[in-house]
Amino acid sequence: MGSKPISRLCQSVLPPGFEQVTRLGPGIQRFLEQNLPQTVNQSVTLLTINQDEIVVAANSPLVANYLRLHSKEIEQQLRETFKLEQALKFRTLPDSLLKLDNNEHRPHPEQVSVESIEAIRRSAEWIEDEELKAAMLSLAESLKNE
Repeated sequence: MGSKPISRLCQSVLPPGFEQVTRLGPGIQRFLEQNLPQTVNQSVTLLTINQDEIVVAANSPLVANYLRLHSKEIEQQLRETFKLEQALKFRTLPDSLLKLDNNEHRPHPEQVSVESIEAIRRSAEWIEDEELKAAMLSLAESLKNE
């Protein structure tokens, strides 16, 4: 791989404007939470900032439409507060996609049956590519141990 520092490797894959998002993102989110009505502010999340637009997600079409109705005022306040020139866009995304830290209980996956594990193992024996064959056998072995 070479001796490139990790920071240089990561920098090459970061999207344009990533620094602006990390620098301004928390402030804009706080701004939205403080300046929107309480019934709306808990339903709004800043998605991204790029050179063309600021994208804000709402957890319901009703909230997104409310934001669109007041978009000119919100956009003007963002310009004055953060010196931004990007257009303001709104998207509707459900809470399950917006709130990654939700702790709702999800059932554990079902155990893989012995028959399925044996079918994976038998199928692996027919594979000519040794790396793929080893990976399939490893998968079968790891499923057996769960």
